[in-house]
Amino acid sequence: MAVEALEAFSAETISVSADGITTVSVGLAELVEAIDRVRGVLGYSRFVDLTAVDRLTRDKRFELVYLFHSMERRSWLRLKTRTDGQAPSITPFVPGANWYECELFDLFGIDFAGHPRLERIILPAEWHGHPLRRAEPLGSEPVDFTVTRRVYGGE
Repeated sequence: MAVEALEAFSAETISVSADGITTVSVGLAELVEAIDRVRGVLGYSRFVDLTAVDRLTRDKRFELVYLFHSMERRSWLRLKTRTDGQAPSITPFVPGANWYECELFDLFGIDFAGHPRLERIILPAEWHGHPLRRAEPLGSEPVDFTVTRRVYGGE
């Protein structure tokens, strides 16, 4: 993608990752405006993915990574922002983000303000904690093993 198409973003926020996808980093306060610009002005109208990375030792430890595709340009655009655990929901204007935001709420504990129904979708409602947080203790869920004896070969 031509960098001049991204002139609305400052040059220090634009990079190209090892996989060749143009990546734009924005502040959390500019996220909604940036997504609107990416989809409307730049033509990356297809929302593809949303994920998070927990960088435990950093300020604003969660990095949200949004992936968009442009059919006209036949190219991808990645949008990143950092948060301490809260972000605005994009579901009201990108309905396909609904389940992705619920998944990140469930597994990372990220609260998406303005989401129409933010709830656990993978773990049981009574589950305590968020298993993909790096500070979550490993093996914190007790497992009951049932020992059964199977006899093979007629014994």
